[in-house]
Amino acid sequence: MILRNKQADDFIKNPSDDIHGILIYGQDNGLINHRTKALINHFIKDQNDPFLLSKINSDQLKDDPGLLADELNTIGLSSDKRVILLDLTSDLNKEQITCIIESQSESLLIIFAGELKPTSPSRKAFETDNNFITIPCYNSTDIDITTLLNNKLKEKNLTMDKEAKDLLVGSLGNDYGNTVTEIEKILSYHKSNNIISSSDVESIMVSSSNIIITDLVDMVFEKKTVSINKLYQAVLDEFNPAQILIIISNHAIRLLELLAEKEESNLPNKQLIENSRPPIFFKRHASFQKQLNTWNRNLLSNMLEILYETTVETRKNSDLSVELTERCLLKISSLKN
Repeated sequence: MILRNKQADDFIKNPSDDIHGILIYGQDNGLINHRTKALINHFIKDQNDPFLLSKINSDQLKDDPGLLADELNTIGLSSDKRVILLDLTSDLNKEQITCIIESQSESLLIIFAGELKPTSPSRKAFETDNNFITIPCYNSTDIDITTLLNNKLKEKNLTMDKEAKDLLVGSLGNDYGNTVTEIEKILSYHKSNNIISSSDVESIMVSSSNIIITDLVDMVFEKKTVSINKLYQAVLDEFNPAQILIIISNHAIRLLELLAEKEESNLPNKQLIENSRPPIFFKRHASFQKQLNTWNRNLLSNMLEILYETTVETRKNSDLSVELTERCLLKISSLKN
């Protein structure tokens, strides 16, 4: 069974106890994390209790083929719901899927994964069985972000004029986690019944943390490899490695879109950047022009593969995420045409 958009949001708020398993996957890591945490918070009061919450991953399943069955067959020691949380970095095989579908487990299996193709065995199995649910998490559109913003404004009894909304929505990326953080940061500066203007939004958005991460992004994409280490260490005070990888990936996708538009429209870089939506902050226009002259679509595609591989590696080896991410930034900034 597939739940999308509002159906998924309604289910997350009030999940059914009759469901045996939930697969949360897609492009938007922030939304995947948000929905996974919301479900765990609903079912598990003490998340440090290993008898209530068991965390496993794909590598463990590979090393111990019987682990999944053991987890599903484990009976909880209390009346509280037991949850098995599976971090899926490689798709389930036929035997594992059969084990899950045929299990009469009293535990709830929650699987969170990255993007899965429509042909994915895990997706197919969960989508066609009424005892299981799939929740796709795709990148947020402007409509999604506007809806989220309006809900947050209503919660805090605030008003924002149209120009301010357009500026904020146009400046946010499509990662749910980063979007929520930015919206809440801006709203936190205002008291109930305040009206938020575009100048309010602009002054808050151009913060030191935004400046330092965009400086790092531009440094990587301008191939200033020698200077990356020092700035990367400073950025870590404001952003974690997972956020940095997402921001770098989103920027690579943005450049790919601009290059595709350039091929289609034959516009010069300067005009392309000025016309871009969401708008590019004017102080970054010169850097964007350099980047469009430096990168091509094949090179950016190679970069995205490296970023994806690093994301998987950091999830497997979280204690090495800082070093792995730095190595990734140095590698992609050194890519040759």
